[in-house]
Amino acid sequence: MILQEIDYDFSICKVEKIETNILEKEYTFFARTDNELSIICTKNNVPSNTISREDGWKCFRIAEDAAFEKYGMIAFLTKIIAENKTGVLVVATFDTDYLLVKQEKYIDVKNALIGAECEFI
Repeated sequence: MILQEIDYDFSICKVEKIETNILEKEYTFFARTDNELSIICTKNNVPSNTISREDGWKCFRIAEDAAFEKYGMIAFLTKIIAENKTGVLVVATFDTDYLLVKQEKYIDVKNALIGAECEFI
């Protein structure tokens, strides 16, 4: 499987409302539920109205066709990550999937994925 490192530090934030300017920034994901509004963004784009945040996340994406008809890609990757005693946050978009892991575990995870015949570009 071909993976691509996203060379930014990421933060996960809880906010009161969406500041519209953040929607124009690259690598910004948001989710609204019945009781919260969360944003995942690059550390340098954390909104000013953040209620709480967790910094120190690194990200990579599946850099090959991750069409809806394909299955098992996330299961394959998260199994390797779990075997390294590391939590993972998965974000899916229409075209691909992104995986975030804590910065202090990123090199271990990357090496484990390479050992499982994944290629980073």
